[in-house]
Amino acid sequence: MLLDHKLWTGAYYMAGLGVECALKSCLASSVKEHDFPDKEFVNAMYVHNLEKLFRLNGALWIGLQAEMKIDTKLSINWSTVKDWDDGKRYDIVDELEARALYEASTDAGSGVMEWIRGRW
Repeated sequence: MLLDHKLWTGAYYMAGLGVECALKSCLASSVKEHDFPDKEFVNAMYVHNLEKLFRLNGALWIGLQAEMKIDTKLSINWSTVKDWDDGKRYDIVDELEARALYEASTDAGSGVMEWIRGRW
C-alpha cells in the first residue's frame, strides 16, 4: 500500500521492519514459557541489524547460508535485505531502493521473509 501511494521511505522502512520482527519472533520462540532467557541474548536482540539478529540463532544462520548456496536468488535477495538501515526512515529513499527491498523480502520463491516464515 505504501508503494502504491509512492511513499518510498515508509515502504522501505516497513519492509525492513517486517523482516526484523519476523526474525525476533523466531528468536523469541526459542525461549520456553516460564524460562528466564539469557540476559546477553535478550540484550543482543535490541538491534536493528538483520545480520546480527540472524546470527543470534546459529541454526537459523547456518540454514540460511546453506540455502543460499542452493538458491542464488535467495542469496541475491539477502544481499539486498541485510543492508536495510532503520535510520533511513529519516532520509529520503527513492522508488528503486524501496521496491528492491520490498521485492527481496517478499519474493514468493526466494524472498527473505518467505524463507523466515518457513522456519517459524
